Amino acid sequence: MIRYSPAPPLDVAIDCIWLSQRREHFASLEHMLPSGKAQLVIPLHDSVIQWAAPESKALWHGWTRGVIHGPQSRYYLAGPKPPGVVVGASFRVGMAAEILGVPLDELRDRHVSIEELWGYRGLELHERLAAIREPMAVCRALEAELIARIRRPLLIHPAIAYALHASSVSARVDEIQQRTGYSPRHFIDLFHSTVGLTPKHFYRVQRFSNALTRLARGDARLADVASATGYADQAHFSREFRELAGVAPSAYCPPAANSEHHHVVGSGKKASRLVRRPA
Repeated sequence: MIRYSPAPPLDVAIDCIWLSQRREHFASLEHMLPSGKAQLVIPLHDSVIQWAAPESKALWHGWTRGVIHGPQSRYYLAGPKPPGVVVGASFRVGMAAEILGVPLDELRDRHVSIEELWGYRGLELHERLAAIREPMAVCRALEAELIARIRRPLLIHPAIAYALHASSVSARVDEIQQRTGYSPRHFIDLFHSTVGLTPKHFYRVQRFSNALTRLARGDARLADVASATGYADQAHFSREFRELAGVAPSAYCPPAANSEHHHVVGSGKKASRLVRRPA
């Protein structure tokens, strides 16, 4: 596993670039939990990657070569993972549009192939990365591609930058909106377009992510986690967790302490039978 923060100017828009090499088939299903961020994922193989929406667990979809996972409002299901190398980038909140070229509210809860987003250039990127054998060279090639796609100036709207900072200090949405000087409707529309989620839902996801970090590193007392991350009480925490993660906090099972936005749920044999291969 390789994970690093890119150099300027890309560090403004990209939280990290990563590469993972899986030597064996991973048969379990996972709930992929919301983080508020968009993700670019490019497998350097041609095997089908599977996913399903929470409300349609019997209908599995497949994609190959690369995908953009837009900001998610709740979990989605990921199918079994084949062996091979996968490279990707995690965008900073509110900055993905400056590289992807589309407003993030158009990507909310969507999984868009790089071919659909970038046409033949997306497929060419996959082929070029797959031809590189040295892992760090793959990461650097992806980094160069993303730098070339930056729409300058690489800036976030000041009101949204303030709102994202204020969210870390537990301010109320209406208070943040008033301090920006914008009307409620204008502020919500601007935030939604930039971040991909409404302010209220984004702050819920951020609080949830903070709780995931504590649970994944071993904080066992749910009441303490709920209190430390801003929930009214443990019952409130449990309700929110079930809605966003699809399981109770006591059943949460990350594969590793640094994989807090993954929840392993079981065998992927059923998903393998039901997946629809891409056209």
